[in-house]
Amino acid sequence: YYPEYEALEEIARDFNANWTTACEMLTDELYLGAENWNNIYVLRRNVKATSEEVKCRLDTIGEFHLGEMCNKFMNGSLVMPHTSSGSKNNEPSGSGSRDSKPSTLAKTRRAVVTTGSQTLFATVDGTLGSVLGIDARTAAFFSCLERAMAKVIRPVGEFPHEEFRSFNAERRVHPAHGFVDGDLVESFLDLDRGTMESVVREMNRDGRFEIESYGKNKDFDEDDNDEDAVDIARSSLVVEDALAMVEEMTMFH
Repeated sequence: YYPEYEALEEIARDFNANWTTACEMLTDELYLGAENWNNIYVLRRNVKATSEEVKCRLDTIGEFHLGEMCNKFMNGSLVMPHTSSGSKNNEPSGSGSRDSKPSTLAKTRRAVVTTGSQTLFATVDGTLGSVLGIDARTAAFFSCLERAMAKVIRPVGEFPHEEFRSFNAERRVHPAHGFVDGDLVESFLDLDRGTMESVVREMNRDGRFEIESYGKNKDFDEDDNDEDAVDIARSSLVVEDALAMVEEMTMFH
């Protein structure tokens, strides 16, 4: 928008045919939208592209079936600003003390959930919800947890989770991508211990709960020596790891 000329200039567009019901600017290059088939999606502007043809096109980098028609987005949160301290007082139960020197598998990683944009949404059915931007490491963990829960837990009515959350708009049907189902992963806290262990075993079998640089870049507690830090980085997940991460995420909304 050029106020001196009172004019709008189109710099990029989404070439998909969506009947948009709400939209929100997450960053200068990322845009969140909702459409009338009860889906939400994220578009990205190619500001670094060298071709003008590519620059003027918005790429779809996320699609998700919300299940309700969203008619309002708003930047904000329903809770007070939360800072993950990672201090010893906030360590999950089950993490070993240094005096007892427990085995590597008994130790837990420190829960660190990194968020970016925080956007509230409202639907025509009266639902209020939150869309959180998360970093690659956090997304890798929760995506792995989401896949594991979808495999281990029997869906209601035998309706697969991935099918329910698929972007479905008339003739366009795409698998959900770029989003993590917060309702599903937070239901991990409601499971019994045996089911939790089955989910974590599936996560270890999947192996995609951390990005490649996770072990090298992770910040450990100051009183951990190098040998312990390497052991924790290389160990498999335990139930307490998943519990700590999910509990940390619930504090953001």
